[in-house]
Amino acid sequence: MVVSRFDNLFYFSGFLCFYQNKIRQIKKEETLKTAFNQRLAKVEMTALRSQMNPHFIFNCLSSINRFILVNQPEIASEYLTKFARLIRLVLDNSRSELIPLSNELQALRLYIEMEQMRFANRFEFIENIDSTVKTEHFEIPPLLIQPFVENAIWHGLMPQEKAGILKIYIFLNNENLQIEIEDNGIGRKEAATYKNQNHQSHATQITQERFEIVRQAYQIEASVDILDLYDAAGTAIGTKVILKLKK
Repeated sequence: MVVSRFDNLFYFSGFLCFYQNKIRQIKKEETLKTAFNQRLAKVEMTALRSQMNPHFIFNCLSSINRFILVNQPEIASEYLTKFARLIRLVLDNSRSELIPLSNELQALRLYIEMEQMRFANRFEFIENIDSTVKTEHFEIPPLLIQPFVENAIWHGLMPQEKAGILKIYIFLNNENLQIEIEDNGIGRKEAATYKNQNHQSHATQITQERFEIVRQAYQIEASVDILDLYDAAGTAIGTKVILKLKK
């Protein structure tokens, strides 16, 4: 009987050791898998950052060329100066995985100024940053906000006849940094009927991919919601994008 109890204890101890080793092996594999996924996501983020830079360059060069063709050398010179500053900012920011929000906003403001010049001030820009947001301390991946601003300008504001308004609000919502981009444009439904629909879809897809990569690569809780705005009569009066980031 003593031998039987000893055997049972021996078998149980062996099973326990096997089970513990299996758990350690699984945890090790999960750790390696997580580390690999983070490395892969960072590589993908680098690739996506590189894809965005030529888009800026192409748009800016086209505008400079147009100003020259219509014999507006002073505007072309001013635009070229802004273009050089923007390219320097974009390239500097793209070298880092994360940059201060203040750096992102500096490049974004310059981009918006250039778009206002290109479209002859057909839209007004309103920016409101809550005093509780320390933009120099909060870090985000570069060029995270710009695609939404570009969509608002190109696909919301420019197709309409009335004066456009682009608003950017930045504030803290509990522990979340909340960034809202709002326009008083034609809305997504009507914008989808224009010929440049494919560009809009592509930009939106890229941005959604980037948000997924941000979550994986930097352990940042990030979400994006796009709201269609309507008046009391059900007429489209614009679009609002809500970005939330939580470290």
